[in-house]
Amino acid sequence: MSVGSLQVQDFFTSQSSTKRSAVASRRLAHDILLKCAPTSGAWRILSLSAFTRRVLIITLEPISRKMAGPAIRAVEIGKQLASDHEVTVFSPCASDYKSAKEIFDHANFRLHCQGSKSDLYRLAQNQDIIFIQGNVLKPYPALVDLGKYLVVDLYDPFLLSVLAQFEVDSVSASSSYRLMHQVLKKHMINADFSVCASERQLDYWLGRYCAIGRLTPEMYGFDRSFRKLIDVVPFGLPDRAPERTGFGMRNKVDGIGSDDFVLLWGGGIWEWFDPLTIIEAVAQVSQRHASVKLYFMGYQSPNPQVGLMQMSVKAKELAERLNVLNKNVFFSDSWTAYEDRVNCLLDADVAVSAHFDLPETRFSFRTRILDYFWAGLPILTTCGDELAERVEREGAGYALPYQDVAAWASAIEKLMLSKNSAGASEAGGAGSEIEEMASASMKIGEAYRWSEVVGPIRQFCADPYHAPTFKKIKMPNIVERASAVLERGGKELLIKRSTEIIKDVLRG
Repeated sequence: MSVGSLQVQDFFTSQSSTKRSAVASRRLAHDILLKCAPTSGAWRILSLSAFTRRVLIITLEPISRKMAGPAIRAVEIGKQLASDHEVTVFSPCASDYKSAKEIFDHANFRLHCQGSKSDLYRLAQNQDIIFIQGNVLKPYPALVDLGKYLVVDLYDPFLLSVLAQFEVDSVSASSSYRLMHQVLKKHMINADFSVCASERQLDYWLGRYCAIGRLTPEMYGFDRSFRKLIDVVPFGLPDRAPERTGFGMRNKVDGIGSDDFVLLWGGGIWEWFDPLTIIEAVAQVSQRHASVKLYFMGYQSPNPQVGLMQMSVKAKELAERLNVLNKNVFFSDSWTAYEDRVNCLLDADVAVSAHFDLPETRFSFRTRILDYFWAGLPILTTCGDELAERVEREGAGYALPYQDVAAWASAIEKLMLSKNSAGASEAGGAGSEIEEMASASMKIGEAYRWSEVVGPIRQFCADPYHAPTFKKIKMPNIVERASAVLERGGKELLIKRSTEIIKDVLRG
């Protein structure tokens, strides 16, 4: 799976004193090569459409049969770009795929897994565009010195997740937050283009870009909408309809039968999620309806670098304490393989997702909800995030109050009764509530096809650019202040403001 040795100059021969000029030279060379087409007309369109870029996508997650969201996102974006460009997806982790063809059989799609730092730097030298997720520059900081077009994926509100993840450990929380803050800043000040998962996230990231000093007059002149700096690329869905490839939970997991009412928790149990409320609700409902079952599809992250979340432990302990573990509440032993998740989705009656009232919730984009849309599942979720609001607004399910066990129990029972009445309506009449929710859920999913959502990235790759270079914001000196006041109001205003200007400069 390795791309092999690349005959390039050793990356580490450059000296720090000449780094800035070297980067500028590389960027200039890139601009000359990729911008040589005429500025308008049919010839430019033809030139750009025929220009194949070399795109390197980097994730720190394992690319394997058991993939978490970041690795899935890297692979799926790579698949879409491979129709027009030569794409390599890199991960430093080992893979259980023997070749890239097992994921995507396309001449332009390659994998490079279990590569070293020097492997990556040599590989990156031979690329035009580098697409990285928001933590990649921590282990590979020198990628920014190559002068390549740099795209940064900001689809997760990382810092807000850190606050939730290390809430019980103040020492780790402080250290991890400060580290991630600096890592994110490095990504954002070096990005030529970036993407996030939703319009609400766009507001959040624009605020951060403004705070670090990238939304400058130069950037405003470059693009007044700032969409050339950051745009929306949500998580996506396959264009094809879900098709069963094997067994899901029913008649495979001991205790979940063909006639049971199955609630599915798709994905991991992270610290900012609230599986406890759902488990308590299921325990209550099970006293009246023994057929209610809750299945957690992912217990521990497939990334060996990510330890077992305490929330996973708490969830299993609660189920055992309420005497519903392996009776009404079940946990997958490990992580459900990416290609096998469809069988769990198709086995479920209703999909669930719950979280706490946190800042992370407001700016999150729950990727598991997209799988629920894909399978046309009615959804029970907690209110507060963008997808939950859409679920409620478009009739695909219920957005329930935070940590409200009674509301969850009531909603579960209501959908159980609705399932029992499904198909019993007169011909031509309205279907049951659960059927209508399923239809609405599938309709929402049509807006999130991978082939559609990657549009902004595809557009950037077709005609890449370097955004205005980041410059640390400093107070203007006395000459700059005086010149600005003189231009704005003439000599009278300059004389009036002279004392104020001098004081500001002395304080600066």
